[in-house]
Amino acid sequence: MDLVDSLLNTPLGNEEMNTAAAPADNDNDDDNMTDEDSVQIRTMEVPRWLSTPEVTKFLVGNGKGKTLEEEYESTIVITGHGSGTKDPNAPGFHLPHLLVTMSGHDVRQLGRLRRALEDSLVDYIIENSTEQDEETANPPPSLGRLLYNLGLSAANASPKTKDHTPDRTVLARSHFPIYLHTKREANGDGNSQHLVTKKVWMNVIELPQDSETQEYHGRFLASRSFMNYYRSHFHCRVDINGVWGEDPEENLMCAPYVLITSDEKANVDKCIQYIEHRIRDHEEKFSVSRGGGRRVLKGERTES
Repeated sequence: MDLVDSLLNTPLGNEEMNTAAAPADNDNDDDNMTDEDSVQIRTMEVPRWLSTPEVTKFLVGNGKGKTLEEEYESTIVITGHGSGTKDPNAPGFHLPHLLVTMSGHDVRQLGRLRRALEDSLVDYIIENSTEQDEETANPPPSLGRLLYNLGLSAANASPKTKDHTPDRTVLARSHFPIYLHTKREANGDGNSQHLVTKKVWMNVIELPQDSETQEYHGRFLASRSFMNYYRSHFHCRVDINGVWGEDPEENLMCAPYVLITSDEKANVDKCIQYIEHRIRDHEEKFSVSRGGGRRVLKGERTES
């Protein structure tokens, strides 16, 4: 497969459950094969809201990129908005977000390299968020959205993924508790490796906004009765981000959103439907709307 195919999301790699931000040593048989005569290519999409020159520098600046290339015997090319790439012929140059293209002969090393870059993005979110109480288990509010985006990007690489709906539920690294993203596993010689991994099924929903005040509405979804219902009926954890405090968006890098997670995909899908209908009712009552419009639920037709 050539680079263009990869950039156009031609499926690659493992099936969805194993590719969503999973550790490289959990790859299936295809990824355990090496071909010294062919160059393998993998890509990682950075969400648009995180595609900045600062993030590019954090990933590969100050010699980090060279160190990663040597460690994983691969090459790294970053293109798209925020990359600083000046070659208009470079694949991904015109994309509205950062595209990381990794190439090498060993797909296992490419998987490990992707994981290392994902860890760096997690570190960036944590380091650039307001410090929280050390005793709290809550992560920075933008972290869940990042992990969902990374899980979706990884799942899109699977040849067995038939559903490429952009807002579907995927298996991804859990955002909670925060220690999963601050404590690292150690290998046999005691050297720090990757962040500890716990995977959950995950999805996100955009919150409606008042066009006049620019205020996002989401607190109505967090009543005690609603929160208990999410847990008891759907077995889901629901986090509403970007609507709390005097300046709700101060510590948020992305747009305010709802994050739904569970150990079972069906639970998340059912909870999504329930919350979507609650949001629709709220939109009609308070004349607010979402920039991306209503989510199209199962059984509904996309408006032309």
